Amino acid sequence: MGPEPARMADVVVIGCGAAGLSAAIEAADRGARVIVIESEPSPAGSTRLSAGYAAFCETDLAPGSREELYLDLLEAHHGDHDEALVRLYVDHAAAAYRRLLELGVRFAGTFQFAHMHQAWGHEIAGSGVHGGAELGRLLEIAARERGISIMTRSRARRLLRDEQGRVDTVMVDTPAGTLRFAATRAVVLASGGFTRNLALIRNHGRPGTERILAITGAGSRGDGLIMALALGADTAYLTAGIAPTGPADPATGKGAMLVYSGAVIMNRDGQRFCDESGLYNDISWAALEQPDGLIFQIYDEAIRQAHLGTMLGRVLSGYAEHKADTLEQLLGLLQQAAGLDAEQAQLEIAAYNRAVRRGEDPGFGRRHLVGTAGTPPAIASGPFYGIVTVPGTTHFNGGLKVDVALRVIDVFGEPVAGLYAAGEVTGGFHGAGYLSASHVGMALIFGQLAGQNAAASA
Repeated sequence: MGPEPARMADVVVIGCGAAGLSAAIEAADRGARVIVIESEPSPAGSTRLSAGYAAFCETDLAPGSREELYLDLLEAHHGDHDEALVRLYVDHAAAAYRRLLELGVRFAGTFQFAHMHQAWGHEIAGSGVHGGAELGRLLEIAARERGISIMTRSRARRLLRDEQGRVDTVMVDTPAGTLRFAATRAVVLASGGFTRNLALIRNHGRPGTERILAITGAGSRGDGLIMALALGADTAYLTAGIAPTGPADPATGKGAMLVYSGAVIMNRDGQRFCDESGLYNDISWAALEQPDGLIFQIYDEAIRQAHLGTMLGRVLSGYAEHKADTLEQLLGLLQQAAGLDAEQAQLEIAAYNRAVRRGEDPGFGRRHLVGTAGTPPAIASGPFYGIVTVPGTTHFNGGLKVDVALRVIDVFGEPVAGLYAAGEVTGGFHGAGYLSASHVGMALIFGQLAGQNAAASA
């Protein structure tokens, strides 16, 4: 018997998160037959686990201009990024937002994160399901309504070229064995990052990055990156992009961001080490330099209740809280649990409370809850709470080099024929930094554009 015939499609999309589903929908709406390959049992990948904020401009909720958003991105990226990709993002942000409304996605409001001079972060609305889970659910519905085939438990392992050098086949491990999927127009890589591939992190990351706790989808193994590298693809900001995002509880693997509601953070020695209102990946970078990389988040009942009313509070849950009637008792519990210097911590929090009541923070300059929004309260009304966290990550920021058509570029600066990419598998947009809400935004915007271009590929 000869080899089993290939499953045929015009466009094959690898990955079923925000980028992959967006690409599939756009390609299908341009007349393409689309198959989506997903390694995990359920669609939506890391998107499903995220808060789902997406940074857009020139919308009804965020009327600020694309140039204003660009300047905030430039600041968050520390002035170092792929200029063309960032311009592509801001130029298409409003259209991507309108497209999501057409697909049934609704937004509840906006949020102003660190490095934002305006509230660019659009919050997904939903009843019962929130954030990235709701976004993934709605995009999956839109894909299935278009007859798009979604193959779960199917892991893409190789990309093959035809005699002209065009990528036209994907080899996929499925429960039925290894199958071939043929793409008559193009393949789109939207397979996510490599936060769960320790070998890639050790080979390409800076010292210490192997200690970052991954709180991502199980499929974040770098499959798309590896397959493209085998074809000679180039990379962008790969090492710079291996970075933490926010704190996470190592015991449960759950993200915990009480700092943006007013929690104070300190290291094992009972000392604060950064401005809690800053960008959460900057907080996590600073934490990697602390003893054992521990981040103690300490707060009171008023801060806890305020946090539970936010999208971050609804989506980031399940972490282990320590609770006590008095601050002294709480610090003692944290000392027993993770070695916190309780005596020094008590002095530090007393000094912090005096500072915020005066409206100043001589140690680290904290004057807001997050970015330039909100006023931090004193930690004074029991019961008191603490979480032991470490630097975690919801994504990496570097990956395959792409051009403004989202074509994968090889090491000689030429497009890899028939191969597009979008989402976390790509690099260059975030550059040397990261603006909150722009990662999901980038997946959506670039996913839409990659699908459109793939469908038009000859």
